Amino acid sequence: MNYDHVFPKADIISLILARFIQLRTSDSILLLHPDAEIGMPTTSCGIFSSKDILNQLNLEPFPNSLNISSNSLRSEWFEKHLAIILANNGAYISTRATFNQTSPTSGKITGSTSISGEIKFNYLHNISIPESHSHSWYCKIHMKNPPPDVTFFSKRSDNSFESWSKNDIVIPNTFETRIGMGSSLSPNTIDIIMELAQEYLDHHLNTN
Repeated sequence: MNYDHVFPKADIISLILARFIQLRTSDSILLLHPDAEIGMPTTSCGIFSSKDILNQLNLEPFPNSLNISSNSLRSEWFEKHLAIILANNGAYISTRATFNQTSPTSGKITGSTSISGEIKFNYLHNISIPESHSHSWYCKIHMKNPPPDVTFFSKRSDNSFESWSKNDIVIPNTFETRIGMGSSLSPNTIDIIMELAQEYLDHHLNTN
């Protein structure tokens, strides 16, 4: 099989970049993922500056599972929804897949996956988050207001809170924890990931 774009791991930045490419071109896209489900689990941040930022991805209608408020959503379901939109618009997605590159334009897919064997491609997007945005940040999903030393948090539409801090702060009523990434000043919000994806697009591809 031949593909224009191959993504060895369907994490949030790969999903967003793939959607940018899909909206700008008619190129074929293959997204691979080592886990059984995209977004489960996730390490990404579900906070954004405004719902308007999501318009760049043309993802409506949004399912209720995203629990979108004015500035946050459930990031695991955001990744799933991105994958569904990509697939519905022609992208190929294969989970439980391991990719090994065998030449600059070819590779082999193995695993308990729907797509396997030798493939060829024009572009391989094995994206790394820049070191400046790779500091560890700690996330807690909880039901009561965060303590005053938490400065990055948002309340989702299901009344749960998503809080991020550079230290592993104990927050009562926490029902989910994760370790994500960010800069020295902020976790990698959806806005920041979209900016990083756009910078990659501008640097590596001419889609205008």
